[in-house]
Amino acid sequence: MAKLRKHKGHYNARFYDNNRSPKRTEVSLGTSRKSLAKPKKEKMEEAWAEGKYDPWEDDWDDENKTVDDAGSAFIKAKEKEKLRPNTIEVYRYVLKGLKGHTPPGGVNVRDVLPDHVRSYVHAPKEVAGEDEEVSNATKRHRHSHLATFFRWTIDQGWTDENPVEKVNKPRKEEKKRAFLEPKDVEKILNAIDAYREIRKDEPGPTPSDEWLKKVIVVAFGTGLRRGELLNLQWRDVDLDHGRVFVRHREDFKPKNGQERAVTLVGDALEMLEAMHEAQNPIPNESVFTDDNGESPRPDRVTKRFKKYVRKAKLKDREDLHFHSLRHSTASRLMMDGAPKKVIADVLGHTTTRMADKYSHLAPGATQRAMEESFGG
Repeated sequence: MAKLRKHKGHYNARFYDNNRSPKRTEVSLGTSRKSLAKPKKEKMEEAWAEGKYDPWEDDWDDENKTVDDAGSAFIKAKEKEKLRPNTIEVYRYVLKGLKGHTPPGGVNVRDVLPDHVRSYVHAPKEVAGEDEEVSNATKRHRHSHLATFFRWTIDQGWTDENPVEKVNKPRKEEKKRAFLEPKDVEKILNAIDAYREIRKDEPGPTPSDEWLKKVIVVAFGTGLRRGELLNLQWRDVDLDHGRVFVRHREDFKPKNGQERAVTLVGDALEMLEAMHEAQNPIPNESVFTDDNGESPRPDRVTKRFKKYVRKAKLKDREDLHFHSLRHSTASRLMMDGAPKKVIADVLGHTTTRMADKYSHLAPGATQRAMEESFGG
């Protein structure tokens, strides 16, 4: 027999077997309502008695999966598939958001309605205690991630319909992407130095953020994604031939699964040469570490970059993010006449479709090509 146990507002089923190690184990019932918890516990007991369920070994798998239980199982499945950690965190965030728009006390996956989905997809986010409208891109991401989740629950037999299919996906907005000129990058680097000087004589630790300057310079000169930069090891950097390699790691997989080599020239090459000379690192050391010698967290890189973009008082500062450095690499290549295939190869895209978004930046490219071929 199992006992009901309430912990932090939610019910668990506690099983006991003197022959097992440990003798006790608890299984979440995914609800704060006793009326829902009790019959679920009884189903577990029945399955245990019939040898169909082992509370010490098995996940509870019945037709009445709650959103919490299904969400946990979904995340575990995606971790086994070795989905990128950042993507898994997005799924966690979206599933938590959905739960806030379903009835309190726990709701079964099969009881989630299109209205619950619609409410969350269009919900504002809280910023500094106030509601702030989210972009259509965010709404589209919420819609897509929930659609994937519910398709998975159908495959598991936990629900028969995908409620997301009855919610119109927000339209895609085409808008010009903010990008940085070399002079803008220089202003950001100067802002980092200026802030350090201001804080030098104030109480408390003085932020150096010298590590961030290195990340910015290499990001701008290579177009590497944030995750690709933070997972770089020195064995991926070939200074003799001026190349950096984006490779699979046991705990990291490049987006689209594409390994690639990117040419190193100019400031990015000079920065990495200077870093290598100063550190004399071993091959499996991380290229980018903070002042404590640790790999910076991705969100820390993003927040620190945004801070200095604002301090530099750049014109498009509210539209600029760390990912804008990557857009800037593509923009400069396009404006300098690089073929779309080359831009796609540098960025690690499998097609030139993404490069098409930068075509407006090279209005004279067609004319130059025609003049070179037919201008005499």
